[in-house]
Amino acid sequence: MSAIVIDPLIIGHNPFFGIDHLSAQRGNERSRFFEDVRRVVAVLRRCHDLGARAMMMSTHPRALAMTQAINADPLLSKEWRLYPVLPYVQKYVRGANEKGLVNLALDTLSQVSFGQKVGLFLRGSRGILVRDLQEMIRLLIDIEMAPFANGRLGAVFLHDVLTDLALGLRVDSVLALFREHVEAHYGVTAGFITKNVPLLRARLDAMDWDEVLVMASLNPAGFYVNPSLERCAAALERPGLTFVAMNTLASGQLSPEVAYSYLARFSAIRSVAVGLSRLDHAAETIDAIRRHLPCAAGIPTVARLQEGGS
Repeated sequence: MSAIVIDPLIIGHNPFFGIDHLSAQRGNERSRFFEDVRRVVAVLRRCHDLGARAMMMSTHPRALAMTQAINADPLLSKEWRLYPVLPYVQKYVRGANEKGLVNLALDTLSQVSFGQKVGLFLRGSRGILVRDLQEMIRLLIDIEMAPFANGRLGAVFLHDVLTDLALGLRVDSVLALFREHVEAHYGVTAGFITKNVPLLRARLDAMDWDEVLVMASLNPAGFYVNPSLERCAAALERPGLTFVAMNTLASGQLSPEVAYSYLARFSAIRSVAVGLSRLDHAAETIDAIRRHLPCAAGIPTVARLQEGGS
């Protein structure tokens, strides 16, 4: 399989959607602040000045508005790529409880064009009639991808809840189906987010998969790194993974210098996904990534940007 191409720096979506692993209050404050998508665009434009060209995006209810804002921006629309994460699990849990599955599906379909609805309906009807589970899974992927129909895609990731559920139930066919459909239908690499890199690595080896795109937490504090930092590090030392490190700052517990000097030892790291909601910290974080990680060596320094006028 040919080498996977991925942006070395991906701006994380958590701060924009109010997700904070350590403080619900701080998360709620950020959520309210970024309800105005113009503030999201302002952060992304500043990150663009610092060398970033990509953003992770879950299928959060705000995803469509944020994607539209990016597509409407003359700078971001030309150069930025989106990395969708499917599905937004909380949406389904909360929506199913509040509205029921049928109304939840109708709400989701309201985000797509009439032509897309017709195509999805015909495919979904066939799946129901012949009880084709695989076709229904493909339909759900396409529904989740609807907000990104006009965006520039970098790769599409399966949420860790579903990746790890498939691993736990030993239904490797779900991983294979996701990979096949995303790469055939959308023309980009399919990736997998996990909370257990050693287990995923073992299953991928058993399936004879090589050069797989994987995203997981990795930081010297061991924050969200399972089952242990040592076992995760060992799984990354063997070739065959294109790895995206997330939660690298341990939700703000680590400085960029400490975090990225540690990550420099892993040759499998090809990209970093990091939340940058505060403009005053963006330059320090991106500069540390650029200096320490070989994959990010081409990201411009702040000094170079100032000298070049942007």
